[in-house]
Amino acid sequence: MKTDVDLNLLRVLCAVHATRNVSRAADELGMTQSGVSNALRRLRTVFADPLFVRCADGMQATARAQDLIDLIGPGMADIQSALATETAFDPAQSTRLFRIMASDLAQMVLMPELLARVAPLAPNVRFETVDASPEDGRRGMEGGAIDLVFGNWPAFGLDFHRQVLFKEVFLVLMREDHPLSQRRLTRSAYLNAKHVDYRPGGVTYQSLKQVLDKVLKTQNRQRDVTFTAAHALGLTSVLSESDLLLTLPSRLVSAIQVGRKQLVARPLPVASPEMPITLQWHARVHRDPSVIWLRRVIAELFDESRTAR
Repeated sequence: MKTDVDLNLLRVLCAVHATRNVSRAADELGMTQSGVSNALRRLRTVFADPLFVRCADGMQATARAQDLIDLIGPGMADIQSALATETAFDPAQSTRLFRIMASDLAQMVLMPELLARVAPLAPNVRFETVDASPEDGRRGMEGGAIDLVFGNWPAFGLDFHRQVLFKEVFLVLMREDHPLSQRRLTRSAYLNAKHVDYRPGGVTYQSLKQVLDKVLKTQNRQRDVTFTAAHALGLTSVLSESDLLLTLPSRLVSAIQVGRKQLVARPLPVASPEMPITLQWHARVHRDPSVIWLRRVIAELFDESRTAR
């Protein structure tokens, strides 16, 4: 690795990698877009590599750039964390960008209430959600590209902290005048119905699948799935216009039922364990005042939600 590279250039490399966007990287670093572009040109000359290529989802790191990030990312993150620890965090004045890893399911549960809560407290704080695999999430937290992970994820390891926010259960969502909505939903009726199979990120879907597979195996049958969905967008409209059932975590049901009185929810008629919904973060930001503040806001948000129920 080159030893005569300006550390400020390496900060640019890390920021572009984290944001996948030159203008967002410039915003995060307090630089102009042309300044970031000039820094990238200098880095490309130093390392004789394009470092990033444009793709449909933003700037994608080359193999050489990824190697550099893996080497310098943790060190840069530690430096930033050390500096942050020495500086008091004032949410009212901050323009901090927080990156939270969350599936679209988790985003629907967390972000509306979080944004509403934070707006009067920290009007210039910004958020970005990241959809990533567990391995990419681990690397992102280690390297400083991700501040928090929210949702139903396994523990990331010894260098990570984990806080359980609440326990989740599954509900079955259907249209208000569905033939099954007027009586108790039985296991037999549930298994005989047609379903939407929603497969969000995280391990929520795997938790449901394990429960249902066990029941279906004992009865030597399969669930009748009409529509398999990778995203939650549009699912309420699908339910409103069909006799399909959709099995979801209860808080997501509450989130998507807002303003849609034509949908009703029933308990899942299959025994299933409660799922822990957690916040996780890397040890490097454990004492970061800004991340401590955000963790407290999120924890209080869900404490109050439980009390209100």
